[in-house]
Amino acid sequence: MQILRQLAPPKCTRTSPLNLLPRLFTTSSRSHDGIVRYDRVPPKPPPRVDTPQLLPHHLSYHWDTTPPTKDQLLHASKFFKFRPPTFLWSAAEFKKMDFGDSPEVCFLGRSNVGKSSLLNTLLCKRIAHTSSKPGRTKLMNAFAVGGAEDNGKNRLVVLDMPGYGKGGRSEWGTEILKYLGKRRQLKRAFLLLDASHGIKKSDKQIIELFKERSVPYQIIFAKADRILFVGSRREPGKWVMQNRINQLRKAMEAVKDIVQPSPEDDVLGVGEVLACSSERWVNGERMGIDAVRFAMLQAADLQSERRTRLVRPVETIPFEEIYK
Repeated sequence: MQILRQLAPPKCTRTSPLNLLPRLFTTSSRSHDGIVRYDRVPPKPPPRVDTPQLLPHHLSYHWDTTPPTKDQLLHASKFFKFRPPTFLWSAAEFKKMDFGDSPEVCFLGRSNVGKSSLLNTLLCKRIAHTSSKPGRTKLMNAFAVGGAEDNGKNRLVVLDMPGYGKGGRSEWGTEILKYLGKRRQLKRAFLLLDASHGIKKSDKQIIELFKERSVPYQIIFAKADRILFVGSRREPGKWVMQNRINQLRKAMEAVKDIVQPSPEDDVLGVGEVLACSSERWVNGERMGIDAVRFAMLQAADLQSERRTRLVRPVETIPFEEIYK
């Protein structure tokens, strides 16, 4: 119990998620000075392998939302690929963060959930890892997507938060709690879960923390390829793939009961679960990545709006003229 109270504020004495929150936070591998650096050359895609039995709707579970259209997914892909992300700042403490008007989204997850790999893929750049010691970096890193010179509505700021789990320190969690509770620019927190392991006790505590701080949040299943393509690099057969799709669906449905046990229970959790992979290519695209990108833009109100297609005016012929 002494460890479980390390992230609680000194004045908090009542029973709440803050009292029960364990010493969760650590950091994923970064450079020794805490700053994330990008290589210029993105990884090349492997040879195209089609998986016709795996469709986009198999990688998401919507119970209170509608899936994005093809045009919206294309807009999200172009938004992130149009120009490389720009490093903005790193901060160990909330009071040292730079403030701006751009909407922000942040990513949290256990230290081994694949958060860094997913962010690399989402932002179309590789992060250079120069430290393998867990818990060495204490910083929250911010990146701009959509143009560093635009400090307005057309820019999205993405925060890479320290992971929780092995090597955690209570002071890191304290600063993250401040960010979640006080940052007005924060539009949504994305909580990454390992698809093959499901939701763990520490993940549930983070969800309770979101509710305690009134933070909108969404669940992302990372490493979904470990369910769909487990055990072999070869494409599974039709029936094997269908069984694995059903397994992934059940895992996502189980999360719904925690995020939103009843329709009236919680409006903070987004009514959908997205599954993705930073490594697996399916039908020429990274598996589920554009759907996550769209969710990020939607949280910041930067999603593409449906446009009405204009057509040439048609000459109207009177009815009596037709039968002349």
